[in-house]
Amino acid sequence: MTTAVAMPVHVEIWSDPQCVWCFIAHPRFEKAVTLFEGRVEVTYRSFELRPDAPIEIDKEQQIAQHAGANRERINAVNAQLSELARAEGVSYRPDLTRPTNSHLALELLHHADTTGDRAALTHRLFAAYFTEGRHIGDIEELVGLAQDAGLDPDSVRGALTDRRHHNAVDRDTERLRALGASGVPLYVFNGTWGISGAQPVETHLDALQKAANA
Repeated sequence: MTTAVAMPVHVEIWSDPQCVWCFIAHPRFEKAVTLFEGRVEVTYRSFELRPDAPIEIDKEQQIAQHAGANRERINAVNAQLSELARAEGVSYRPDLTRPTNSHLALELLHHADTTGDRAALTHRLFAAYFTEGRHIGDIEELVGLAQDAGLDPDSVRGALTDRRHHNAVDRDTERLRALGASGVPLYVFNGTWGISGAQPVETHLDALQKAANA
């Protein structure tokens, strides 16, 4: 007798490489996948959190504008986020981060889709931004980071220079908004329902099991 093979659960993940909640949520989702007894197929999607942001940003000026220069509150929030990240086995260094426009980084992630390296590059960009203080709005920085993840540097430089994936980033962002969401991270299971924010491992695992049983 032939045993039926269970269909994999398809998960679409919308994120931005500068989104700290995406950074914290990602290892939680991956832990849930290792605990899940079925198969999971992941498709990564783009969402640009701050499309109006310039490539070069004065970080101190930005802090003053958006937080009223309340250093005590900023430090308390960053300390809490650092603890949450540490609990997931990753390091958040807010003192090193270099805010920028994320569109080029998202374009690079789409380019990595064409070579099967998007998962590896997603990890690399998160670490580069949140842990190492790298400038992920700079083409040459992105070329080097892509090379770390196994991509060909000349191919990457060409893709970022001619902006061939520009529209793909915008289409992903528009699709997320069409789903009624306004931010990331967003995890959509089998195209049916989603969970948003940095949810616990148990929430992701429950969603995977429900999707498998649907």
